[in-house]
Amino acid sequence: MIDPVTAAAGAAKAFAMVKGMVEAGKSVEDTMGQIASWYGHASDVMYAERRAQNVSPFRKVVFPKSVEAEAVKAFAAKKKIQAQQREIMMMIRYAYGDDGLQEFRAIKKQIVNERERTVYRQRELRDKFLAVIIALSGVVPIVFLIWIVIAKGGK
Repeated sequence: MIDPVTAAAGAAKAFAMVKGMVEAGKSVEDTMGQIASWYGHASDVMYAERRAQNVSPFRKVVFPKSVEAEAVKAFAAKKKIQAQQREIMMMIRYAYGDDGLQEFRAIKKQIVNERERTVYRQRELRDKFLAVIIALSGVVPIVFLIWIVIAKGGK
């Protein structure tokens, strides 16, 4: 799973670079690479926050404190990301106006949807596969033991 604290730290670093470049007189065009990096980290934070809300019942029972701690960290990171996003949107609006901001939002939405379909879907499938393997590694020995007991009991 994506660690929201690590993703938030990456986003904070990228955001600081964006602000530093703008304060140094660089144009928004020059800072777009850093903004793209920030959005990558921000996307990971938001994904981690959604995952923290949808925890499996197994994890809730086995690791209740861990689940609660993850949820709190993810929530705090989400709020920090939202504040940074507002500032970035203001920078883009100042540079390109309302039409440029609308165009930027449309492109961003398309990229976010694509990222969810690829990167996050792969992570979810890997997590589900791992859960099935763990479950099978517990069920197969039990079934084998039951089969041995039944086979020996019939003799």
